[in-house]
Amino acid sequence: LYVHLPWCESKCPYCDFNSHPLRQKLPEDDYLDALLVDLRQEKDAFKNRPVHSIFIGGGTPSLFSPAAVDCLLNEIRQIAECAQQIEITLEANPGAADIDRFVGYLEAGVNRLSLGIQSFSDNKLRALGRVHDASQARRAISSTQDAGFTNFNIDLMFGLPNQDEKGALDDLTIALSYAPSHLSLYQLTIEPNTSFAINPPALPDEETDWRIRNILYDNVKTAGYHRYEVSAFSKTGAQCSHNLSVWRFGDYVGLGAGAHGKITTPQGIMRYAKEKHPNRY
Repeated sequence: LYVHLPWCESKCPYCDFNSHPLRQKLPEDDYLDALLVDLRQEKDAFKNRPVHSIFIGGGTPSLFSPAAVDCLLNEIRQIAECAQQIEITLEANPGAADIDRFVGYLEAGVNRLSLGIQSFSDNKLRALGRVHDASQARRAISSTQDAGFTNFNIDLMFGLPNQDEKGALDDLTIALSYAPSHLSLYQLTIEPNTSFAINPPALPDEETDWRIRNILYDNVKTAGYHRYEVSAFSKTGAQCSHNLSVWRFGDYVGLGAGAHGKITTPQGIMRYAKEKHPNRY
């Protein structure tokens, strides 16, 4: 089950996801109501099919309160049979995170956090248009651990504007010092219809990117992580269930603005997407 929460504090210049900068108060109650209607309309998809993973993505889901997440998860449990060892992931950004909020998510049933760190360099974070700085990134990881999460992912990007091998390796070394169960290593790419597509930054050339990629992958492997998907690395047994399901052509229900779903029926495979704009959704 994928749930999309589409708002961010600001839109990053490289992002082509269905995310929207928050220009007024977060319409948490209205959006939650819409999600619950959406969920009830999908109830037939859950018949005799237990839910093995829930991934709450965005946007910045950590803008939503633990109470809202708790309400959503409780309603899911009423509609669908949830597997005993269900994995429930929530994406969080360091600029919208604190330990009390993380404790609340854990109490609501979230058992995996995915932190959008991207870099531990203030210069690189500014170049990426991120709303957090390096100290906030470090605090967010520490808060995740202090809140009681033992299963968490750190997102890092490489091939950043004017980045060299040392800078990329420094980011990875800091990330590994927190011993996350999972790492996502993404190369920055320029996507159409983004701010970077209009005003491209000075990116490393292909040879530098290749050297950065190799040194990162070598060090991740040495640290005991294995690569199980294009950009995903995990400790043994800590692969993301959501990633694995999609990678293996599994079925998933999509809830929320712009969320996609794929369901296999006796008549064939059905793919769908929900209304994209949050207000119309």
